[in-house]
Amino acid sequence: MSRRRKAREIALQILYAQEMSGSDLEDIFRDVVDRRKSSEEASSYAYRLIGWVAADMDKLDRLIADCLENWKMERVAAIDRIILRIALTELLHCPEVPTSVIINEAIEVAHRFSSEKAGAFVNGILDRLAREVRSA
Repeated sequence: MSRRRKAREIALQILYAQEMSGSDLEDIFRDVVDRRKSSEEASSYAYRLIGWVAADMDKLDRLIADCLENWKMERVAAIDRIILRIALTELLHCPEVPTSVIINEAIEVAHRFSSEKAGAFVNGILDRLAREVRSA
């Protein structure tokens, strides 16, 4: 598993824990990184992703909601919603990472942490988002 995949998984775990508990992101970050014994590179990338997601949450959710057809954001499973936020953050802030890599990584994380159907859902939403944000 790549360091960036580990970073994405760390970010997912931290953001999910924060959403479910309301605890401080910094405290959760330290706890998760310590338990996972993450490399400095993975921890650093996860920290950047978490910061961007936290800073841009309203914008991210608005962009995602605009791509949902016959769904409301509240109906999207929390894990899937956070996976979408992380991937969209990478699309917006990491131009050096190819779009196909971001989408494929999000699908793999969805398969691991959500459900098999979540992969198709994540793929469809991110494909639309990538056309909007990467072509602009």
